[in-house]
Amino acid sequence: MLERRATFRDAVANSVFDVAVIGGGINGASAYAELCRRGYRALLIDRGDFGGGSSQSSAMWIWGGLIYLATLDFPTVIKLCASRDQLIRQLPDWVRPSPNRYVATREDHRAAWFVKAALWLYWGLGAFRRRMPLEQGEFPERHLFRDGHIESTLLYEEASIFPSDARFVARWILPWCRADRPALNYCEVMGGGRDAADGDWRIEMYDRVTGQETEARARWVVNAAGVWTDELNQRFGIETAWKHVFSKGVFLALPRDSSHATPLTFENRLRDCYSLIPWGPVSLWGPTETLASDPESGFVAEPQDVRVLLEELNRHVTRPYGPGDIVALRCGVRALAVKRGYASNQYTLCISRRHVVARDGRLPWVSLYGGKLSSCISLGAAVADAVGRALTPARPDPGAPLGEPPRGETERFPGLEHPVPSARSAVEAEGCCTLEDYLRRRTNIAQWVPRHGLGRGGEHALRLAELAGMFPGVDGVRGAPALAAYEARVAREFDRVLAAV
Repeated sequence: MLERRATFRDAVANSVFDVAVIGGGINGASAYAELCRRGYRALLIDRGDFGGGSSQSSAMWIWGGLIYLATLDFPTVIKLCASRDQLIRQLPDWVRPSPNRYVATREDHRAAWFVKAALWLYWGLGAFRRRMPLEQGEFPERHLFRDGHIESTLLYEEASIFPSDARFVARWILPWCRADRPALNYCEVMGGGRDAADGDWRIEMYDRVTGQETEARARWVVNAAGVWTDELNQRFGIETAWKHVFSKGVFLALPRDSSHATPLTFENRLRDCYSLIPWGPVSLWGPTETLASDPESGFVAEPQDVRVLLEELNRHVTRPYGPGDIVALRCGVRALAVKRGYASNQYTLCISRRHVVARDGRLPWVSLYGGKLSSCISLGAAVADAVGRALTPARPDPGAPLGEPPRGETERFPGLEHPVPSARSAVEAEGCCTLEDYLRRRTNIAQWVPRHGLGRGGEHALRLAELAGMFPGVDGVRGAPALAAYEARVAREFDRVLAAV
């Protein structure tokens, strides 16, 4: 892996790219893939791991924007439904149709007839392409909930990604990645600017794996830094009419009952909804929706988040859940696009999840705001269109076909029924640099095995110690220190949070 990385870094130092994409979340990944497909020489860099920010903490749904019916935003619903169905059609191995069940209880503020009408309208706005909504009284998971609590259910169809959102991001990047269009994680932008002589952007990069510095040059820059978009723009002197506000979302991962096969959605006390989503050996419950003042605070769950989620779940279920049942915490930050003058503290659920492709009027720079998994194809196309209005591809050929990342070997991990990608293949074929990359993003170990892979009593620590030495590490940390840092993080962001619930 280090040899391949050195080859990429040499290519960066000796090339002028058509476009440099900064940020390897779903926005940057889809933009990079579409630029490569159209024949641009593209460079992708991220200061952390690919898919390591907001893109790793979704509900893993590809949905058509049902929530926007509440604000009568029919155009957005139509666009998102079309994007969802395009993903199902073009990427059937990545995105699969998924039944979803809305559960109406006796305590709901919304009448069942109102929800049913909304789902029929939703089906129509999606051009009747998905399954027709169906009202049902009985369903396999009913025994999990209190007697007399549920009035009826409504089954409708969305889509979900497989096997996780983080691997979904990697699937956009890895098939295109080679020396003439490299993708490098753990490359931090230290500075740079636009060369007055030739108009190219200089991007000063620090490789956190090798400790080396490199300068990249590109004719255009796409700022896809997600929740850090405004920070990067400020560093390069870019101003747009847009900015981000941040919404924090927390899921609980709980042991999945064998009967739980379909996502179940309930109205909560805020008249929003929480869902119980089956995912491998766990069920995800959430997410919360709270305003975050900055990205860093939004990536850590607090005891209050856990208390709220447990209280809401225990209103419905027969068997109450407590902190000791929680397998993992799943916490992320949504970057929501708003106008620069926005100053409201309104409930963030009221803010559109749309994406904005903001092209600078004077400079060859594009900033991406908002966005979601559902609209990644249309966002990538919009970015390539914006660049294409001013820049012809260096080599106008379609490049490599979009497909699967190289398939590597698998191995077993204690507590999981099915094998996972091996650490060796993750390092050699997928640019995996750290133990946390492997446990959280290249596999689902950190979300499916208690205490983020360590085990309830730390019984998997020896296995993690074996794995830790297989990764090159970042910032000079690898092997035993990397495991110690991971254990400290689990203690801080999981054990101590649950102890305070």
